[in-house]
Amino acid sequence: MPLRIPKRFTRLYITALSLVAFLTILGQILVQNTLNDGLNDSWLVNFAGRQRFLSQVIAKNALLFTQRPDSAAQNTQLKEFKEVLTDWESHHDQLRTGNLRDISATYVNSDTVKTMFLEIEPHFQAIRQNAHLILQWMEKPGDSLAVNASVRTIFAHELAFLHKMNQIVFRYDKEAKEKVTRLRRIELWLMALTLVILLLEGVFIFRPAVRKLRETIVQLMDAREQTMTANRELQGAYQQLRHTQAQLLEATQMRHQQEIKEHKIRASALLQGQEEERKRLSKEMHDGVGQMLTGLKLIAENFGGTNDWNPRDLRNMQDLRTVIGQTIQEVRTISHNLMPTVLNDFGIDLALKQLVDSTARNTNAHITFTSNLKEKRLDRNVEIGLYRIAQEAINNAVKHAEATQISLEVSLINKRIALRIKDNGKGFNVTGKKSKANVSPTNGLRNLHERAHLLDGTLKINSAIGRGTEIIAQIPHS
Repeated sequence: MPLRIPKRFTRLYITALSLVAFLTILGQILVQNTLNDGLNDSWLVNFAGRQRFLSQVIAKNALLFTQRPDSAAQNTQLKEFKEVLTDWESHHDQLRTGNLRDISATYVNSDTVKTMFLEIEPHFQAIRQNAHLILQWMEKPGDSLAVNASVRTIFAHELAFLHKMNQIVFRYDKEAKEKVTRLRRIELWLMALTLVILLLEGVFIFRPAVRKLRETIVQLMDAREQTMTANRELQGAYQQLRHTQAQLLEATQMRHQQEIKEHKIRASALLQGQEEERKRLSKEMHDGVGQMLTGLKLIAENFGGTNDWNPRDLRNMQDLRTVIGQTIQEVRTISHNLMPTVLNDFGIDLALKQLVDSTARNTNAHITFTSNLKEKRLDRNVEIGLYRIAQEAINNAVKHAEATQISLEVSLINKRIALRIKDNGKGFNVTGKKSKANVSPTNGLRNLHERAHLLDGTLKINSAIGRGTEIIAQIPHS
């Protein structure tokens, strides 16, 4: 039976985990905030203590300026005095307002600290104003008595400033320690509350759930034994089914392979018969019709007595001779296309070159041919198949695609013969979907694929409307 946990346990479990997660997140938030405050407190304590040092530096430099005005390092001392005074004023303002510009933070002073800054403010202003008077006197020397009075004023307020600044530093340090103590107390309460929640979760959630799970597991084990028995029976039936399926699949594959082999034999026999018929027709046209037309041409050329003919008969005779010559040439072309003798005599390399030259002479297309076979002879069926593929592809490129640039390349690489025909014609949709502007040569393409398949090779066609066509045939060669 399926495992079922009461919804009440689920709700309690989720509630308890949510409380634990909330307390954990709350503790982290408190810790992070306290750490940030701690960084600010450290800056406050550090720079509040530094204010005491800077005030002493200001008093010392003021005394040096008045007692040793002819010092050789006066310019350096004056520059240092200005920097120290500016730094002292800036940090005093940041400490008093809580706008900590140096660390890009804000801090809210306690009421006690604010009162301390109000008490120290007269001393700060007195030191500040008299220090600026001394700077003005150093830049433009004037009444020495007034400057000495400013120095005495600075020293008169310096001790009170230092004393009250010490109190502020101790107050900052005390408040920082109070924050840490408060955080420690809160963390202890959060930890105690978390432990109580975990204890309640164990008593009221986990223990009942474990008891329920134990009962369910016992039921599951009984169901498992029954399932294993049923599975063993099903496994036997499944093995028998798989054995029968394997036998059926093997028989189907053998029948399919036999059908493919028979189809290949029939197609090969058909193509071989076609080639034999082409060869016979080529021989008959060359030896029979060709010889008769040649004789007819000789008779027409030797026809005498033309001086007594009228111009019309003479022109007809000349036209007859021209037509006979064209017919002889067409018969030779057809006979050569049916079965080129150069293919049987010299191989595929020269046969393809002759095909390219012949097509280039009879059309406006520019055709290039490259090969690395170097007149190497191949199997007769392979040579015939490659020649027919190239012949069909070039014929389609010239007649259907209206190509003006055609490249034919044949190469032998890694025991595979690659035949590549590429043109810049109109192209067509390889998927076979026809449109008004695109009629793919379906029968011709089917013949190309069939010839490559019969040679245990592959044929790939890349084409798109307006982008030309590329045909790549690859045939294994031992």
